[in-house]
Amino acid sequence: MHGSRWALTAVLFAGCGGLAGLAGCGDNVSPGLNGACDDGLFCNGIERLVDGLCVTGRANPCDDDSDCTMDVCHEDTQTCEHIPMGASCAVCRQENCTPDCAGRACGDDGCGGSCGTCGAQLGCTPGGTCADATGIGTCASPHPLAVSFTTQLLTGDTTTSVHQTTPTCNNTSTAVEDVWQFTITQPTGIEAQSHGYDTVLSLRTGATAAACLDDSPAATVACSDDSAPPGDFGSRIFALLQPGTYYLIVDGFDASQFGPYTLRVKFAPSCVPSCDGQYCGGDDGCGGTCGDCAAGEACGKDLRCRPDPCVPDCQNADGSARTCGDDGCLGSCGACGAGELCVPVTGTCEAFAACDHAHPTCDGGCAPQSFCGTDCACHLVDDPLPDLVINKQRLADEILFDHVNVGANSCSLVEQCVGGLGDRRVLRFSVEAINQGQATLTVPPPEERPDLFVYSTCHGHYHFSGFASYALLDPAGHVVVEGRKQAYCMEDTIQVAEGPNVGCSKVYDCYNQGIQPGWSDLYGNALDCQWLDITDIPAGNYQLKVSLNPNQAFQEVSFDNNTAVVPVTIPAP
Repeated sequence: MHGSRWALTAVLFAGCGGLAGLAGCGDNVSPGLNGACDDGLFCNGIERLVDGLCVTGRANPCDDDSDCTMDVCHEDTQTCEHIPMGASCAVCRQENCTPDCAGRACGDDGCGGSCGTCGAQLGCTPGGTCADATGIGTCASPHPLAVSFTTQLLTGDTTTSVHQTTPTCNNTSTAVEDVWQFTITQPTGIEAQSHGYDTVLSLRTGATAAACLDDSPAATVACSDDSAPPGDFGSRIFALLQPGTYYLIVDGFDASQFGPYTLRVKFAPSCVPSCDGQYCGGDDGCGGTCGDCAAGEACGKDLRCRPDPCVPDCQNADGSARTCGDDGCLGSCGACGAGELCVPVTGTCEAFAACDHAHPTCDGGCAPQSFCGTDCACHLVDDPLPDLVINKQRLADEILFDHVNVGANSCSLVEQCVGGLGDRRVLRFSVEAINQGQATLTVPPPEERPDLFVYSTCHGHYHFSGFASYALLDPAGHVVVEGRKQAYCMEDTIQVAEGPNVGCSKVYDCYNQGIQPGWSDLYGNALDCQWLDITDIPAGNYQLKVSLNPNQAFQEVSFDNNTAVVPVTIPAP
């Protein structure tokens, strides 16, 4: 049974003496940074410096304030487990959650349960109806795709499609899919792009519908979740194919992603077209270009389509002038002065107070029974906080070795994810960041705090700076390779816990970033830059180290459980 909130309790430790101003106390102690107050144990509560005293807030950091669960704290891993108590708690995923299956024969009931399953030869649609799974666009009856050496622009719509299979590069998705089939008789390269919503693109091989439905890694030729082009959460796959039959599957990031989409497909004999980072013009590496622009547009020097003629625009919708930022024609509306940043939504320059997360200070001090967190904000010692931990098993299980071809315009080069041009050998891995705390991890939107984000011109959206860091270590623990991935998009991906305080629906995405309690954010190993460049690293035994919130930019219950290290053996090239 969960424990009740404990009253604020002073705990004195040697070296602190409970008095500010003594050695190891007062302003010289960084609360939350495991200073003199912390006894190094997680499950007995986190000790912090408050009003000159070392105090403990919640006696059990895993307490979720619910009689519905038994909360277990694992000291060895500093992780929490919430075990449902009784039959009524088995579906206790959201307080007062009432299953809603009105008009739905299948799919999610909104409370973690199901409205039902469909029979043989049927699949579930986004609207919760059971539909024919042998109709056009399914594995049983795919759309025909011609093998043409000219670029094809195809359209589709998954609004009435059914869910039958899951992409290997996003194995948590229950989105509906649309299937295209083609057959080649000679070695042929393919590049395909899909966009219109948050798509996932898969390529599988085989001559039967069963092969199309096979979502094992062995059956998958290529899989992509987010790439540029097409950007804006679209996907791109490319591969050199041998003679045979193939299925190109347009899927979604999760069940909420479906609708009209555009599919751009390009084949080339014995050559893989590559337009990484190039939206138009340029060289695809197979004697062609990376695409033409629509009427009224021209390919700019950034290899993206822009209005032709392009008229610089430095005016907001309300008529106010933009004094900084992009003018829409690769020019600028103006530069900001020293110590200022441009706020994209308004085009104005503003100064943002910097926070020294290692030695935080809070303007005006904090109220009684509060501490100054690493985010330079005051927190009540007993307030619920987020707490990030890594799914260590997934990190160890989803390691693979790959090659990426990096050109001068490649997004992986622009975003500094690789160490050079040409063929690069990379170590791919998946990172699942779990919020096991009792509060949502959230940040202000980039429109308000551009100092916390990086805008990805390749992917077309904002990434939070410094969410995680990656490194390859030798057996002695010395850094051999540091990760180059610059920023991340925090969002709800997987519900990982049960309980009345755990939301049963996704709330946060790349446009409104955050992670709810009891949810995780998954960065699959198929994503661009979700790797370490090991091109010049010899074969041998190493360690892969991943740290979340390494700069401690936002306050958590503990920072001691933010890092995972797993062994990895790099084979000979």
